[in-house]
Amino acid sequence: MASLDRRGLPDPVGLRAVSFLRNPVFQLVLRIALGGFFVYASLDKIANPAAFAKIVYQWQVFGPVPSNLVAIVLPWVELLSGAALIVGLWKREAALVIALMLVVFLGAAGSVMARGIDVENCGCTSVSKSAEPSFFKGVGWFLVGRNLLMLAAAVVLIAAPPRTEEKGAMAAQPV
Repeated sequence: MASLDRRGLPDPVGLRAVSFLRNPVFQLVLRIALGGFFVYASLDKIANPAAFAKIVYQWQVFGPVPSNLVAIVLPWVELLSGAALIVGLWKREAALVIALMLVVFLGAAGSVMARGIDVENCGCTSVSKSAEPSFFKGVGWFLVGRNLLMLAAAVVLIAAPPRTEEKGAMAAQPV
């Protein structure tokens, strides 16, 4: 995958935008926010795998056995990839795993919405029923928008590695 650099961006606005996306402080904020969300999202699911399995099954994407497997494996993948992103270990790889999970989540959410399945609790961050307003619960447009925003952050972390030279110069990064 090619990283963003000066190629194909002749205008100064494009160069400033890429420079901002490659800013190490901005990248750190993205890593902590995205990784922190996935670590937080994994904890209740790890603590309550049976309750999470019921939620996964409620989506009607998998049968009972695959739902149980997803309920056991997925939270650990979320925890490990989120933690790796936060500590800066295999940053691009962790962001890629998170991006792939988000693409799968978006596909599953689209399937649930298209089939008109009423999922009261999406199981995204908690397996318990919450007192959140209905707009934020379940599978709907808020969930899709939030996941698209997180996917954009993951893509930035994958495609725009932080610059390594001082004074804002954009050094070409090996892929």
